[in-house]
Amino acid sequence: MMKTAVAFIVYKRPDTTRRVFEAIRQARPTRLYLIADGPKAPDIEPKCTEVRQIVENGIDWDCELTPVYSDENLGLANRVQTGLDYVFSHEKAAIILEDDTLPNDSFFHFCEELLVRYSNDHRVAHISGCNLHPESFAGSNSYSLCSIVNIWGWATWARTWQSFDLQMETWKNAPQDEILNQWCHKKKERKEIRAMFDLHCQNKDPWAWSYQWIYACWSQNGLSVVPHKNLVSNIGIGPDASNTTSSEQVPFFPERIESIKFPLVHPKIKRDKEFETRYRQKEGPTIARQFKNFLKTLTNKLRKLSCKKDTRRTWGNTFN
Repeated sequence: MMKTAVAFIVYKRPDTTRRVFEAIRQARPTRLYLIADGPKAPDIEPKCTEVRQIVENGIDWDCELTPVYSDENLGLANRVQTGLDYVFSHEKAAIILEDDTLPNDSFFHFCEELLVRYSNDHRVAHISGCNLHPESFAGSNSYSLCSIVNIWGWATWARTWQSFDLQMETWKNAPQDEILNQWCHKKKERKEIRAMFDLHCQNKDPWAWSYQWIYACWSQNGLSVVPHKNLVSNIGIGPDASNTTSSEQVPFFPERIESIKFPLVHPKIKRDKEFETRYRQKEGPTIARQFKNFLKTLTNKLRKLSCKKDTRRTWGNTFN
């Protein structure tokens, strides 16, 4: 049974919620925080209720469930902040999953071990479960310590979260060039990140929270753990997603999810810039572009399959 608390962020997607909750149920955490936003419109309320009940009625192990519910719709960014503010006011560390981030069983053990190992080491700020480009990894260590802050299945400490600010108030007067030069490899990357930080700085109506979290980690000179295997995939990319929207439903992104071997092989506490370089080269210009390329490839595959089926039907009709 897992001793580390899990924070589960949900909204209105019963299908993905049920699948992610089943993974949590297998891990059997002793404490589970269910963070749920209120419905944006009356017709959404039944799904919001259903999602909460999946978890409330599904706990069949010794677990303390703490509902962190909002009656009104706060929006994704504000709900994440207020929900995790509550979690970290009661916990020194937590593992965080959203209703579309599906982990394998080794993810929980991986996060828990590293949360303990680096609990008092402020050089490490974030633990990622998702590795979009595991082929970028080299060497025998189980993970790298780097600048890459992935938030599809992750973990952190209250000591790091206390610096999170959705409005990024300190960015305006921060040594911006120094921060960007330290954490970004290329001029183009620095330009893109600066634009996103500027966009979210003092934004009174935030719709995203990931860039603010990256800034919170970087501003503390905190490194991020990235496993050499991908332990979490997004199963919610599609028409119902809040941010990762797509006209087509994507079953898994990344497509491959693997288990990591134990005991873990730990690296020295040093930033792995070589891994970062290889990862960024694979990553291309933006995550959004990756989604588009992935969807384009998937659509082309489906079209080819459809054409093959049509061809078979044509030849079958010819010889009947």
